Amino acid sequence: MKNTIVLLALALSLTHAHSQQTVPNLGEKVCPLWTAVVDRAKTDESVKDQLLMMDWWAMGYLKGMATSYAHFNKIENPLLKMRGVNESTDWMRAYCRVNSNKAISDAAIAFIAELESRPSR
Repeated sequence: MKNTIVLLALALSLTHAHSQQTVPNLGEKVCPLWTAVVDRAKTDESVKDQLLMMDWWAMGYLKGMATSYAHFNKIENPLLKMRGVNESTDWMRAYCRVNSNKAISDAAIAFIAELESRPSR
């Protein structure tokens, strides 16, 4: 039993270490990188996968932050106030164009604040 636990712990630590090498922390990436990838994806097919990965990361981060915010403040999830399916990506990209000194995670946090200021439906 003890050996099984040790092997399981080792396997999990190796999996975690491997994932740390292959999945970057995009939240620390600055907005100009995301903006540049958006612009390049319009004309360069080879960067569309990179843009998709960045968009998915941003949406996952946004959903996690909004859910956590709602849970700890015992309020309705601010994402329920979105006006459309693409609003979050469009809003965050626009934020990044204007705030080139910020990180992608800052755009998500600013979007949550924007949603929170809206009246409930």
